[in-house]
Amino acid sequence: MAGRSLLALGALGLVLVAGCSGAGERANTAVGVAEPAQGGSAQQGFSGGPGDAKVPQQKNPGAVVEKGASAPEPASLEARQLIRTARLELSVAKVEEAVRKAQEEAKAAGGFASEENAREQRATLTVRVPADKLDEVLNRLDDLGKVIVREQRSQDVTDALVDTKSRLESQQASVARVRALLERANSVSEIVQVEGELTKRQAELESLQRRLESMSKQVAMATVSVSLVREDQAVAPSGDGFLDALAAGWRAFLSTVNGLLIALGATLPFLVALGIVGALVFLVLRRRKNATAPAEPVATENPVG
Repeated sequence: MAGRSLLALGALGLVLVAGCSGAGERANTAVGVAEPAQGGSAQQGFSGGPGDAKVPQQKNPGAVVEKGASAPEPASLEARQLIRTARLELSVAKVEEAVRKAQEEAKAAGGFASEENAREQRATLTVRVPADKLDEVLNRLDDLGKVIVREQRSQDVTDALVDTKSRLESQQASVARVRALLERANSVSEIVQVEGELTKRQAELESLQRRLESMSKQVAMATVSVSLVREDQAVAPSGDGFLDALAAGWRAFLSTVNGLLIALGATLPFLVALGIVGALVFLVLRRRKNATAPAEPVATENPVG
């Protein structure tokens, strides 16, 4: 009897263990079914594993980037378009040699000399050099002599260039439309009218093209105005002392007097001619006045009655 009781208890234990393991499998199966549904709904707005749960997908362009997420880098700014000019005045030992060396420096930098006015004591020339080599060229020109004046200026024409390009594209489209209308014109009056409008718009288009080309060249090539003065003719910049101011004032006085004398000498022949003509006119008018003046009446005495 005792052996049968033990067998019965063992069989009952196996049944209970089997029932518990079956319930566990059913629970796991239920959880496994629910998880895909939950994961599917989450993947509509997010991607990645549990560590990426806070990173929103880029499928929604209006999604807000949460704190800690990397924002897109801003677009690089457009390079500014500058028209660069410079003025350089030098005191040199030999003017002709300095002019030749300045031209050589401009050519070596990829530029050229556009204007030149050279004399024995003074010379002026204008050179055009690539804008990115302006500082280098100025430093080399400084070595030609003693620097008296060195100035640089920059004009920002970025907005003007962008506006001109936009207007040019619009004008090109306008000319194309008018040409299409010209091809569809039937009568002579329509052809004449459309051709007149086409000529007007074509002229505006060419004007915009020339303006854009001119500004583009000025941006690409900087302009340097060079003045060369022989050493014994160079005037040093005015100082702050009384003698310097007195010397500068005396030179200005002499220059003014010299200018007045030159002007007087240039106008003196005209003044003499005008004086002679004025004197002749005055004499003629005076004679006419004397000839047309009425004679004075003679007074008569009344007889005594």
